[in-house]
Amino acid sequence: MDYFPILLLILGLLIIVLDMMVAAFITPIGIAFVVLGLLLGFGVNFNIAFVVSLVAAVVSYQLFARLIKKETVDIGKPKYTFELKGKRGKVKKVKEDEVWVELEGEEWLAKPLDDIKEGDEVVVVDVDGIKLIVRKA
Repeated sequence: MDYFPILLLILGLLIIVLDMMVAAFITPIGIAFVVLGLLLGFGVNFNIAFVVSLVAAVVSYQLFARLIKKETVDIGKPKYTFELKGKRGKVKKVKEDEVWVELEGEEWLAKPLDDIKEGDEVVVVDVDGIKLIVRKA
């Protein structure tokens, strides 16, 4: 008796159960393993079973992505980094190559243009991705 299909089926089910416990969004991978294990268990050619399991993973990913998108509710007002230009904040932490600034109740990674220390008030002059460019106020 070939144990490979059974092991794939069990692995797939374990991945699905794990995804229920932690929000890792790996259910499509589990579904692919389950489909692959079932098809191999019924004697389907490996190449065909593999392609069908990949299609099942993509379809389940699309379905779960739509479901999650509908179910997810944003509890806060969206905050975009470009809206932070000109805002004032306070330096919370200064490490070797990192500066953390508290701005409107949130901490942001910042790149200072001046020498700053913890407790200094800074103003956002520009944004580089999610990193704020700040200068002493």
